[in-house]
Parts: sequence; C-alpha cells; structure tokens
Amino acid sequence: MEHLMESRNPYQPPNTDVSPQYGGGTDQTSSFSPVGRFGRLSFIAWGTILGVISNVITAILGGSQMFVPQYEAGGAPVLPDIGAATIIALAVMGLGFAVFYIIFSVRRCHDFNASGWWNLLLVVPFVNLIFMLFLWFKRGDEDANGYGPPRVTPTWEKIVGIIGIVLIVVMIVGVIAAIAIPVFMASVPAGA
Repeated sequence: MEHLMESRNPYQPPNTDVSPQYGGGTDQTSSFSPVGRFGRLSFIAWGTILGVISNVITAILGGSQMFVPQYEAGGAPVLPDIGAATIIALAVMGLGFAVFYIIFSVRRCHDFNASGWWNLLLVVPFVNLIFMLFLWFKRGDEDANGYGPPRVTPTWEKIVGIIGIVLIVVMIVGVIAAIAIPVFMASVPAGA
C-alpha cells in the first residue's frame, strides 16, 4: 500500500537535471552541436565568421572568372560568364553555411528556453527580419533552463561579436547613405 502512495503522477512534466551532464554547471558542448546554448555575442560572432568566410569564398570564385578573357565573335571583349561549375560551387557552399547558421540559431533559441523549431520563421519573408532582430537582442536565461546551463562566452567570441555589431551598423549606415545621398543631390538646385 505504501508503494502506491509514493507513485509518481503520470501527467506531471519530467524534471530535467542538467548539472551532471554538462559538468560544473556550464555548457561545455561543441559550438557546432545543435545541443546547448549560445549567448547573443556568441551568436553574432559565429554569424560574422560565417559571413566573412562566405564573402571571401564568393569573391574568390566569382573573381576568378574575371581573369578568363572572353570575346565576341567580332573580337570585342564581353563580360565574363561565371559558368555552371561556379554556380554549383556557390550553391553547395550556401547550403553548407545555411546548415551551420541553423545550428547556431537553434542554440540561440535554446538560450532563452525556446524550441529550435522557431527557426522555421526564417523562411517567412519579413517575419524573418523581425525574428533575426529577436535573436540578436533577446536576453538569454541567466540560470539553467530546459536546454542546459548557460554557456560562458569566450573572450575571442566577445571581440568578434563586437566587430560583427560594428560591421552591421556600418552596413546599415552605408545602405541609408546610398539611398539618401542621391535623393538629397536631386533635390538641390543645380546652381546652388
């Protein structure tokens, strides 16, 4: 009879004990694992690293085609054709980087105790922009949550994350300037 009194309620949610699994109360998982958590600066740092590597590879693949001279039948030079091999290489690279970015954003969702399935919002136009801002600015849980203990952001990730923030701000200012300067110049009278 005493055994029946101590039975567990089958409708009670399971309790998660994360401390023994991660040893010492901090997330020790690999950055490339979808298990674990990423703080804001870690997320921005790894996104910056992916962006820089992606742009360098794209410039190398696309730029290498610029050195292959191409001419029309009459001998006039034409813009180079980047070719099918380059397009396939860029597509494969894009898919590879997308996988890593999804892993990083899943870990970021875990930091504020949300399921990684929220990343499906990244394929919805306009909603993906709002979701990205949410990933960048949402504060993570201070203590352990359902996805594990917090991850300590290494110093190098903090530095690269701050550089990433500066690059984002510079790009936004550049886009605004590229739009605003021609509009301003068109509104100024020619003799002024």
